[in-house]
Amino acid sequence: MKLIFSLKAKITVVFVFLFILLILAAVPFYHMQLMKTNENAIRNYERLAMHVKKERLAEDKVIEYFQNLGFKKVENPEQILGSARKPMLAREGFELLSLNDSYFLHIRAPHFRVLFQDRTNKVQRSYIDLFVILFVVLLFIFIYYLIIKNINATEHQLKSRQLFLRTVMHELKTPIAKGRIISELIDDTKQKNRIITIFEKLNFLIDDFAKVEQIVSKNYNPTIYSHTLASTIEKAIEMLMLENSDNILCENISDKKINVDLDLFAMALKNLIDNGLKYSIDTKIIIKEEQHQLHFISLGDELKNPIHAYFKPFHNDTKLKNHGMGLGLYIVNTILQLHGMHLEYEYLEKRNIFKVVLKK
Repeated sequence: MKLIFSLKAKITVVFVFLFILLILAAVPFYHMQLMKTNENAIRNYERLAMHVKKERLAEDKVIEYFQNLGFKKVENPEQILGSARKPMLAREGFELLSLNDSYFLHIRAPHFRVLFQDRTNKVQRSYIDLFVILFVVLLFIFIYYLIIKNINATEHQLKSRQLFLRTVMHELKTPIAKGRIISELIDDTKQKNRIITIFEKLNFLIDDFAKVEQIVSKNYNPTIYSHTLASTIEKAIEMLMLENSDNILCENISDKKINVDLDLFAMALKNLIDNGLKYSIDTKIIIKEEQHQLHFISLGDELKNPIHAYFKPFHNDTKLKNHGMGLGLYIVNTILQLHGMHLEYEYLEKRNIFKVVLKK
């Protein structure tokens, strides 16, 4: 029962996060589309106002000119000007405003001012984008319902974990891709880059989950090539997608060649680095090469159980804060075994030292 509640909590957080991202991307996108639908009308009003300015028409001629085009002179302009929002367009000699789905053209000549309402042209509002957004929201809710329903129907812990990973990976790929495309349309560059980065991180995590699921289900065939030790560590740090990696200190790392599946081995190193950063007192970790070993050293409390206890999937310490799913060291150990390596642990001078013992 605890497993089911844990899965529900995790998937709920993921969907709430994606929903917030969708709203952040949708609001500026809608406003941008609204402005685009009015561009032709704005250009037309600008042309008319520039004609008045160029011909230097008197007030009576201006009124006659616009009335012939279907405009109506507003007798109480103060009420409209006070109620309208920020002008859609403001140039020397005129302003374009909108109120209650109507366009108003405010002519501001040196010796007179007059406000006209366009009775032939209404503000064009496109609701197609809102329908698309609503559809995506309903799709999210439907997917969420399907996943929760499947989790509730699952009887075995391992199967429910695997079902969760597979379902989430499959169902979230399309919404994430669509969200990434929508975010490209945001005008604010800083906000756009931030949202794009978040979607890319989510996509990377989904791919990461795919490998985790294959490892847990014993359904992964490693692709072994020769790589330098330094390049595998660099790949692991890159997989963390940190904005700043200054808290990761590398010492004595050589270009020694090792035969590994780069993505898989880097994932194991990434988990060790992530654990070190997450649980260390000073949020720092040292990666040091010692003969045929890689040491991951961080300042913190000693493990409560022997290291082999953490090699079990979904171990008991998952009740602790920031625990994840209890798969971290299990994945590390499984990946190392696939490469003929193993993991050792030592606690020395208030420092946790995880040792990846490489093949000689």
